[in-house]
Amino acid sequence: MTEFQAAGKAWPVPSLHQHILIAEGEILCNGEEFIFASLPPGLDASNSLSSHYLGDWMGAACGTHSYPQKVPVAGAEWRSLRSLLGRVSDSEFFLAGRAMQVIAWDVDHRYCGRCGGETEYHSSDRARVCHQCEFTVYPRISPCVIMLLTRGDECLLAQHTHHRHAMFTALAGFIEPGENAEQALAREVREEVGLEVGRLRYVGSQSWPFPGQLMIGFLAEVTSGELRPDPSEIQDARWFRRDSLPDAIPPEQTLSGQLIRTFALESQSEKAEK
Repeated sequence: MTEFQAAGKAWPVPSLHQHILIAEGEILCNGEEFIFASLPPGLDASNSLSSHYLGDWMGAACGTHSYPQKVPVAGAEWRSLRSLLGRVSDSEFFLAGRAMQVIAWDVDHRYCGRCGGETEYHSSDRARVCHQCEFTVYPRISPCVIMLLTRGDECLLAQHTHHRHAMFTALAGFIEPGENAEQALAREVREEVGLEVGRLRYVGSQSWPFPGQLMIGFLAEVTSGELRPDPSEIQDARWFRRDSLPDAIPPEQTLSGQLIRTFALESQSEKAEK
């Protein structure tokens, strides 16, 4: 059995033995531990906005509860989800991200986006239903492509204008309606840095709960074009040799970090084979 077995069904909530507590977009943590065996004082079922079953964690039912405000809890603190990145295991971060996304969906769809009527929980699915117009809203994710551009022994890394930290990372963008992943990748590369790509190699995907994306990662070989970064998106973009990457790159827990390290380690594998 894996550490976490996800659940698609959500309502009614079964008896929970482990709890993740969320208020005002933050998670209650005891150090780096955010899964509680029991609800702390002041955060019981009577003042929660909603509760959702997430699945089984280490063989026991785990759920999340949302509250209207952050109540002080002795020995614990409210922390952002991003602060847990790289400080907890990948499976724990996935679980925390799942909890945050489920709560965000619940809070954002209390009222129907089509007619404005109040929504109710679906009888069995994780969904909210408007009985005025019969519109049903399920939790949604936004598919994105993330790509490391390569040119022989070099890769293109960029500093994005909207990032708070001045690190060099891979390019990324949302998939637009009517596009597949490959078309979105080619368009984003052309728009952001003015380059054309040829052969693509799929590396992996990652749930990215900021607020709710599915990142699909590729290594992409550049075939032509002149490097022209879009100043509205890219602050700086440079080619780096795989054996002389900058210090400020994303951590290996991120898909961007995995793309960069995959490219860098390939040269070591090739040398070892020789």
